[in-house]
Amino acid sequence: MLSSADLHLERALFFAVLIIFFGAGFLCTLITFIINFIQKKNKKAVYYLLIFLISGLIGVVLTAFYCYMILFEQAETYRP
Repeated sequence: MLSSADLHLERALFFAVLIIFFGAGFLCTLITFIINFIQKKNKKAVYYLLIFLISGLIGVVLTAFYCYMILFEQAETYRP
């Protein structure tokens, strides 16, 4: 029973990382596209792909750092 529950938790963690990566990447790419469209700057698709990948990675790293701070750093504060 526990092994199947572990698989579901790992799958949920994997999907959460994917959602954070694609969400941050899409949002930053959309904002960059709108700004460049308003300023009438023509950028290539590689530019937007790099923005997507870099912002997605930054989103995942910041989320992992936040979870580390919440789970491990706060636990040391409350030890008796």
